[in-house]
Amino acid sequence: MRIFLVWILSPGVWAVKGPKQVTADQGSLLAVSCSYEPGYELNSKYWCRQSFLWFCCTNIIQTSGSEVTVTQGRVSIRDNHTAHSFMVTQSGVTLGDAGRYSCGVKRKLWFSTSHTTRVMVSAAASTTTEGSDVGSSGRGEPPVL
Repeated sequence: MRIFLVWILSPGVWAVKGPKQVTADQGSLLAVSCSYEPGYELNSKYWCRQSFLWFCCTNIIQTSGSEVTVTQGRVSIRDNHTAHSFMVTQSGVTLGDAGRYSCGVKRKLWFSTSHTTRVMVSAAASTTTEGSDVGSSGRGEPPVL
């Protein structure tokens, strides 16, 4: 019970907000915006994939506290101090990218504060025309009038 009370009374516990769930099509760009309370502008912001018991062991990407865009592989993060928000983008989303992630703010004296977002990835729609009656020759040519 004491741990729960300390957690509730800790300042900035709910300092980060974001979407509960986002969905991206396979192969598309995923974009997640998280906001934070004023006062955390110069703190590092991060994006991590949750693993065991909703904990993040390793950040996928992290800012230095500045507004410079940081990119690692397919993922980038950019902080906007004026808007008190940061944007995480990931290109070329795969089905393996689905899962629970945290966007968060690192704090010096307290535990980092974060928000959990569930990322869902939908399979790309098929673009083939096999088996359809698209053209008179069956090769996808327009019908002859």
